[in-house]
Amino acid sequence: MSSNPINRRSFWGGLASLGVTALLTLAVLGGGRLTSTAHAEQQNLPNPVQSLVAGAPSRDPIALSLSGPDGHQLALESYRGKPFLLHVWATWCGPCKQELPKLNGFLAKNPNALIVPVAIASGDAAKVASFLTQAQDAAISAWVVDKAAFKAWYHAPSLEIPVTLLIDGQGHVRAISDGGLDWGAADAATQLSKVLAHAR
Repeated sequence: MSSNPINRRSFWGGLASLGVTALLTLAVLGGGRLTSTAHAEQQNLPNPVQSLVAGAPSRDPIALSLSGPDGHQLALESYRGKPFLLHVWATWCGPCKQELPKLNGFLAKNPNALIVPVAIASGDAAKVASFLTQAQDAAISAWVVDKAAFKAWYHAPSLEIPVTLLIDGQGHVRAISDGGLDWGAADAATQLSKVLAHAR
């Protein structure tokens, strides 16, 4: 589990990971594969938030539209001018389920934090909202993203989740962290502020 600037080794897994372990959960991502990171469950400690070190800008500016309950929509272009974290997870992902309670606790204490959690390949927003309610993770917004649109933007055949992307003020990916982040750290909010400040 590592945090890498986007100009280093990609976080996308190869197809050779199929069948390696029962901990890998697979879902189709429009012809590609969406996988839960097996090694995330094998690590004792998550990455610190400050491990999201901004590297060179990469990818086209993010212009995805997210769907929420009751027909609400969120255009990520609305974040232009302010860096944010895009946290990609899924309801069926074991490592995601381990991280969500800590992320929920962080967001409950820091409701204005520039973190956008988004579920992928997990059904519609109502289904995701129900999952979060049952898990008692009410501070996490039930945003979902269309998997085909996400794949078209990221241009890769597979994605390991959970993954957090640092998006700068122009919409470019600047760093990624595959696996969980340490949202329970006493200084996690301070770390986040520094990470976002370096990606302006």
